[in-house]
Amino acid sequence: MGSLLTSTKNTRSILPDSLRFVRSDVPNCITEQEIQWLIEHNIVTIVDLRQDEERNKKRCPLIDDGRFRYFCMPVTGGDIIPKTADEVSKSYIGMVDRQMDEIINTIMSADANVLFFCNAGKDRTGVVSAILLHKLGMDRKYIIDDYMESEENLKDMLKMYAEKFPEVDIDIITPHVRYMEEFLEWLFDTE
Repeated sequence: MGSLLTSTKNTRSILPDSLRFVRSDVPNCITEQEIQWLIEHNIVTIVDLRQDEERNKKRCPLIDDGRFRYFCMPVTGGDIIPKTADEVSKSYIGMVDRQMDEIINTIMSADANVLFFCNAGKDRTGVVSAILLHKLGMDRKYIIDDYMESEENLKDMLKMYAEKFPEVDIDIITPHVRYMEEFLEWLFDTE
């Protein structure tokens, strides 16, 4: 599917035919033309899921743009790469806490369309997307398909990251159906 913005790799709506909830990788190189597109489509609530240190390293210019309502709401534990593939879904489960409840409530109650993101838009953003979609009544297949779009959109970037940091297992940072299936199993069972 690709990205709604040319300056990002993973910006997309999580709902068909609606821009109510738009997930993304960090739009740190967003252009004025893209900013105008966001405004024209009333995507003016921004939820940044990254820690302060990450925000300082890759600054999103929308944070200083008065045309947007910008929320800094870091996901608990989301800035740590799991050590093994078996830990990936456990890390997703660990993100679901009181802070996640606040994030979901902020997104769902926003009076404008929402753009939410972390660095790559796959793990923290994937967990937020999965919870939103679950709350909106989407089935597991739809949620997993949404999650797996990140694998295709980020393939080249993840490959370059793994080459730059050979100590990181590319399987751990690449979305796999199993990771989301295990998270959803837990999510659906906790109701």
